[in-house]
Parts: sequence; C-alpha cells; structure tokens
Amino acid sequence: MQRQIENAMQLRDAIDNHPLLSNYMRCLRTSDLIPDGFRPSAIDQPLRSGLRNMMAAWEQDEFVLDPSRITLYIGRTGYDGDTFKRQQLMDRYGIQINKTSRNSVLFMTNIGTTRSSVAYLVEVLVEIARTLEQNISEMSLGERERFGQAVHRLTERALPLPDFGGFHPAFLDHSGSEPTPEGDVRRAFYLSYDDTNCEYLTGEQIYERLDAGTDVVSATFVTPYPPGFPVLVPGQLVTRRVLDFIRDLDTPEIHGYRPNFGYRVYTAKAMEMLEA
Repeated sequence: MQRQIENAMQLRDAIDNHPLLSNYMRCLRTSDLIPDGFRPSAIDQPLRSGLRNMMAAWEQDEFVLDPSRITLYIGRTGYDGDTFKRQQLMDRYGIQINKTSRNSVLFMTNIGTTRSSVAYLVEVLVEIARTLEQNISEMSLGERERFGQAVHRLTERALPLPDFGGFHPAFLDHSGSEPTPEGDVRRAFYLSYDDTNCEYLTGEQIYERLDAGTDVVSATFVTPYPPGFPVLVPGQLVTRRVLDFIRDLDTPEIHGYRPNFGYRVYTAKAMEMLEA
C-alpha cells in the first residue's frame, strides 16, 4: 500500500513539474475538488505537505482525497475526456482507464502498479503534449481559432446542473394522508411501455408548450454521458432549465434523447386518463 501511494505521488509530481506537460494538463488538488466549506483544515494539498497535515485533514475535513486516485485536468489540450481516453490513451498507446469527465481523466494506482508503469504513462503524456504542440504550431489562423474555442469551452466554468423540478401530480406518492414530493418512478416507467401513451417533441415544441402553460412530462430517462447522471426521469416535469442545460451541453452522447425526433414524453390524453 505504501508503494502504491508513493507511485501515485510520484506520478503527480512528474506531471506537475514537467515544463511541457504543465502547459496542457495538471493534477487536480484537494482545493480544486473539495469546496472550502467541507475543509475546516484549509490545507490545499495535504497529500504533498507532510504526514502531520495529512492526519489533520483526515481528522477535521468532511471529505479527503484518496491518494491513489489522480484526476488529470486536460481542458487546455482541447480534448474532452472521452476523446482523450479513446483516441489518445487507448487507441494509440493501449492504456486503459475507466472514468472521464468533460475535461478530465482519472488514473488509479493499485498494489500491482510499478515504477516502470508510472514512467511509461508519463512518457506517453509527454508524447501527446509534444504532438499537440507541434500540431498547434502548424495550424492556420482559422484552425487555431477553433482550437482556442475548444479550449475555452472545456476550461470555462461548467454549466450549472438544473434543479429537480418535481414529478407530475399524477405520479406523486399518495399513500399517506398528504402527498409527498416523492414520485412513483416504477409506475411512470412502465406506463411508457405502451407507445400510444407517448409522443416525441422537439426542444422548440416543448418550449412552446411551457410558454402556453402546458405541462410536459418525461416518459424516459435522459442521461448525458459523460458523466452518466440522468437529468430527466420518467414522470418528471420538463422545465426550461433542463432544456437549456441539455441544449448547451458539449457531451457527445445523450441517452434517451433522439436528435431526429426529440424527447419522448407522455401525451396529453395519457395524462388526462391517468389523472382521472
């Protein structure tokens, strides 16, 4: 375990102290990943500042980073996390990782990690950065502008997640004396098995219905990937904030959304029958 953590720290140091790598990527610190309100110790990098600070963070803070997890921020490369994983690490160098976000990838050391594997990963990252720098130097003005736009999109503050707007009243839990905010997702999920209860609406059509004061209810899960968390579930009321969020996303996949058709929602007739 000690060697595992040492390898993780050596990987962090090799990346952050490399003059070329530090231009395009860096390892996120405790202060980058954990809000100040959950860190009473106020130690920005307990992993790198000695055992005493590490123990203080473990004793005082609500959350502490697992030292064997290295989150590499790659926004300045212009690659999103999934593209960096597939096209660079996996296809070109055979390096397998599992977790990505819109602008980061996650490396994990384990008890089988060796110094040579850490050195190989650093070598690969340097080669990626060197190739990227060469490509940038050969870009035309138009290409360089598009690259700058990609970097800006990946490095600016992420879109705020929309709040959960709530379930349609027909799907609220009425088992008690008073209805609660909880909804019956099972009922909503299986209701959509009958295609006659559903229709597809584009984002613009939903905006129009919302402007007219008409409820629109999702008939399925709508899940941007990465990271893979649903922003709509069966029975949930579709809101403008949800539509705005999905419209402005730059993720390549949105499960449950069909670009040629739109969103799968319940028909007004199905909702009227359900309420009755």
